[in-house]
Amino acid sequence: MENDLMPTERAAWVQGALNESKKDLEPLTEERDKLKKDLEAAEFDVVEFSKRFDLANQAQEIMAKALAEANAQRKILMGRITQLEQANAQRECLLDNIFQLEEVAESLRSENISLKANTDKAVKAGVENFRSQFEFTSDYENLYAFFVNFGARQVLAKVKGLHPNLDLPLLR
Repeated sequence: MENDLMPTERAAWVQGALNESKKDLEPLTEERDKLKKDLEAAEFDVVEFSKRFDLANQAQEIMAKALAEANAQRKILMGRITQLEQANAQRECLLDNIFQLEEVAESLRSENISLKANTDKAVKAGVENFRSQFEFTSDYENLYAFFVNFGARQVLAKVKGLHPNLDLPLLR
């Protein structure tokens, strides 16, 4: 049919077919433009989703690091708590020991006071016995002097027994 037409008719027929094609093409062009817009929107959404995904990954990495650091700090704190509990147990034991030692010290103080009182009584009694036993207590200010004088008297008594004519008061 195309070949049977004259060039003007042919041109008119082509123009008509072209116009019809344009009419048929218009909805396709509109659909293409709509699809382009949808594609651009989808690409924008993909870019936004990628950015959000990257941010979520970064946030997850940061949280994982923070969690690891928190766990490390928790482990350190648990060790310190254990040390404090042990120190507290030792403190309690030491406080018990101090209480017992204070009781022993108080007992020893009272025993010391009692012993001191008994010693003072014994010293006084010893001094009184010493004075009552020896007639020359003023000559003997201490036990050493007593034995020196006692020894000297015994020697003088023996010398007098051996040599009755010897003048002994000069030796005293």
